[in-house]
Amino acid sequence: MSRHEDTGTEPLRSRARSSVEPGARTSGALLSLRHALLVAIGLALPGLVALLLRAEPPATPAPVAAAVPSSAGPREAGSPVRVCVLPFKNLGREEALAVLQDGLAESVVTDFGQHSGFRLIERGLLELDFQELTFSQSSHVDPATRAQLGRIVGAEVVVLGSYQRAGDVLRATARFVHVETGEVLETARVEGPAAEPLALQDALAARVKALLPMLQRRMRT
Repeated sequence: MSRHEDTGTEPLRSRARSSVEPGARTSGALLSLRHALLVAIGLALPGLVALLLRAEPPATPAPVAAAVPSSAGPREAGSPVRVCVLPFKNLGREEALAVLQDGLAESVVTDFGQHSGFRLIERGLLELDFQELTFSQSSHVDPATRAQLGRIVGAEVVVLGSYQRAGDVLRATARFVHVETGEVLETARVEGPAAEPLALQDALAARVKALLPMLQRRMRT
């Protein structure tokens, strides 16, 4: 009887073991697969992040505005220097000498007109307060004077002149001012007998004529 019992129960144990062992093996396999996937993801994640960062387009730099050339910049070497001659200032305000305001200016204009390296610019209808222009002995005109000169369209050089009587002597000064910088490029000073204003005009014309080649070189080199 015991043999039958042994014989009858042994197949049951075998079937029980056979039914349990596949499930245990499946569970272990899943755990191993999950672990392998986690390790693979952990290894691949840094490379994926680096790839995404490299794929981002570089920042576009802000556009740089192109430089606009100044209309008052240096001209071609062969082009004439554009000059405007203003009426001379009567520093002593003597009515008897008022005629020299335009007379001295005309002497300078004549010299420029005879030189091919210069072109005269008319101030036209532009009204400047000549009595308010500052006439100093410095190498540059003051900002207010420079601002007024800048209103003379097209001129590169402006001639500022003045004159006055000192006893029996009459003195005149002409300064050639660079409009853009306010620098006094050249200065012409002459004097003569107060009783002979025409002689003063001739002396100024001769002095200015001698300065013109140097003035042209300074403006075109």
